Amino acid sequence: MKERDISVDILRGIAIFAMIAANMAPYNFLEPHSFSFRIYGSMAAPMFIFLAGMMVSYTATIKAHKLNYYLKRALATLAVAMLIDTFIWDILPFVTYDVLYVIAPAMPLIFFFIKLPRIAQLILIAVIFGVTPVLQYYLGYADSPAEVSLSEENYLQKASEISVWRQFLHEGWFPFFPWIGVALSGAFVGSFKFKTVPEIFNKNLLIAGLALLISGIGMWLFFMPEVSTNEGFDGSPQSPLFYKFLITRDGYSELFYPPTLFYLFTFLGFILILIPLTAKFQKNRVLNLLTVYGRSSLLVYILHTLFIALIFANENSVFGNIGQHSFGIFMGLYLLHALVLWLICFGVQKLKQGKQFPFLINFILGG
Repeated sequence: MKERDISVDILRGIAIFAMIAANMAPYNFLEPHSFSFRIYGSMAAPMFIFLAGMMVSYTATIKAHKLNYYLKRALATLAVAMLIDTFIWDILPFVTYDVLYVIAPAMPLIFFFIKLPRIAQLILIAVIFGVTPVLQYYLGYADSPAEVSLSEENYLQKASEISVWRQFLHEGWFPFFPWIGVALSGAFVGSFKFKTVPEIFNKNLLIAGLALLISGIGMWLFFMPEVSTNEGFDGSPQSPLFYKFLITRDGYSELFYPPTLFYLFTFLGFILILIPLTAKFQKNRVLNLLTVYGRSSLLVYILHTLFIALIFANENSVFGNIGQHSFGIFMGLYLLHALVLWLICFGVQKLKQGKQFPFLINFILGG
């Protein structure tokens, strides 16, 4: 059996470590968030989705799993997403579309995607990215996704009044456009990673990453979007101010609201550069600590969401109302939260060593 790729686990660990901060910020970090923090939080989602696509591509290319394998994992991922919405956030599933809702359909789609010719794969990714700003411009972009609380009376009637298809298509937290394109980009890179001499692969990735990064920053400087305030944002159809703002949605301050082409180019370029750099320094002891997160990424996602909802965002938690704080106190809360999650994952992975568990338990616990 092939050993785990340590560099991929490190990359996933980096994404998860950043994700914890980004998802705590709306509840525990006083706004406005600094631009440097917004950049930091913005690394998590594209890396998480990109790496998910890359590893599906790997298993489909190297291990030759059948379609049923990916359908089963996609359904399990959707089930986790629905359970989180229902029992942790108390909202109706399939409405706001968090990150797991785009990772799930990506799994079976990638099974077919990697069978296409390389040029067709690139064209499809380009079309998805190209369609995204068109949808945003002509259909508009809401300043926050609408959600339906299950505690409300007549919640199904309220759901019928929401344009759920728009939230799935381009307006939700992680809509199909453009995020499925990020997953397919990961699949495209993954199909090369495990079939190419590492030196050549890393060199090509550095070149491509640098080109994307420079292009993205150039576009960013051209548009010069406002990031310090939401005041003046107009997300109505055909708004002339649309790309002039990167807004904060309900305290979530990542720089992909809305997800623009200059954001995608910049951060995809960063990811492509980070992959060979991580491979080069994968024996570093500090970086190796992050593999604990990377091996149990879904478990961390579930637990950190649970802890945020029950402790960090809950005024009636056993710790009282933690509330929002300045950077120093927030960092303390963040690092404490991250440490607890690391210890849980480390313990789970030690417990799992040499043991066989049913599919669903293995799927959630990872390791």
